[in-house]
Amino acid sequence: MNNQGTDLVRHQSQIVDAIGKGWFDEGRHLYPLLAQFEDTDAGGIVYHANYINYAERGRTAMLRCLGVEMNALVDRDEAIVITSINVQFKKPSVMGDALLVETTPQQLGASRLHLRQVVMGADGDIRATLDVEGAFVSQNKPIRVPADVRERLRAHMPTRSAGQQDQQ
Repeated sequence: MNNQGTDLVRHQSQIVDAIGKGWFDEGRHLYPLLAQFEDTDAGGIVYHANYINYAERGRTAMLRCLGVEMNALVDRDEAIVITSINVQFKKPSVMGDALLVETTPQQLGASRLHLRQVVMGADGDIRATLDVEGAFVSQNKPIRVPADVRERLRAHMPTRSAGQQDQQ
């Protein structure tokens, strides 16, 4: 292995942290990305369905940042399936735009998680908003939010009364 390859291996966790996790700031998770050529349509704007992909990356990065790895859930025969997405498009993005996916947990139920996601440009202009609901399942049947996941999510829920925040 050459020196560059050795450096990549040595710094692998730092690289993953930098591009794969994002960060939390005041109860919201932030995940940066760059609109690529492959994301655009013939008119040069980001194709509408890609905002759902961006939101998925943001959700997965938020969980990873909390220490919840999707592979670990799968290994436990658990998963989060998206049951509802409502997208409102506000302003187009184009190739090369620096974007930020903001994910804020809104409500944590017995088996469901509701998130509010906002895709914005580096200038703060909102490009799309998404209200997303996911259900925790095992063998395609609903299950309670796993205790370890619930504990980590609770730490980043907006400040509300316990009844609004965590409906069991």
